[in-house]
Amino acid sequence: MKQLNKGLLIIVFSILSFTSNTLNAQDVTDNRLWLHYFNSVSLSDKWAVDTDAAYMFMLDKPVDRFQIRSGLKRKINKNLSIRIGAGYFYVFGEESSILHEIRPMQDFIGTHLLTSDKSLFIKQRVRFEQQIYSAKLNETEVSDIDFRMRYSIILRKRIEKWIFGVGTEAFINLEDKEESPFFNKNRTIALVNRSVSSHVSLEAQYIREDSFKKGEGSDHYANLLRIAVRHKI
Repeated sequence: MKQLNKGLLIIVFSILSFTSNTLNAQDVTDNRLWLHYFNSVSLSDKWAVDTDAAYMFMLDKPVDRFQIRSGLKRKINKNLSIRIGAGYFYVFGEESSILHEIRPMQDFIGTHLLTSDKSLFIKQRVRFEQQIYSAKLNETEVSDIDFRMRYSIILRKRIEKWIFGVGTEAFINLEDKEESPFFNKNRTIALVNRSVSSHVSLEAQYIREDSFKKGEGSDHYANLLRIAVRHKI
């Protein structure tokens, strides 16, 4: 078990080191405020319905984004859960540019305890997404379907009512597109969470989101501040 825990820690810090060493983005201002509400309704010891809704303010762009997503989660064992659901995303602002997206998802969620008191742990998630677009761009109607995988790993430390975390999330292109890189986006994440009660916690995250072009590395990044409420019923 100690060797497994050490291996997981090495994976986390190796990914973070790789991320910091490969980011060479252009200095483009793109600041965003992300207000997020997460809700989990327990149906039984094994089943739950997870729902989230969010509004993202694109502070340096003339558009904003609204999203809502829900999924049915099944607990397989103490370390693994699976979740199947779908989300709706709406990007709007300029009259000539509007995007609707339906996004089915399939999640595999893992939790790994690194200490006997459960205060240090790693949370991982593998998410498969199918992005079904319908957009109006400068009076032109377009539609498309993209397939991708997202992998996130976050190391968390619990100190009484507080949780501190650091991690990363990679966005992996699953389509054979010559112009798209295998890794087309990456998020580097730092977070702090404070329990308000047994059912509610507040969380703040800083996220650096890098977008990549094939053969060019990171060509753009955004700074995100996410303020979240996490609610369990």
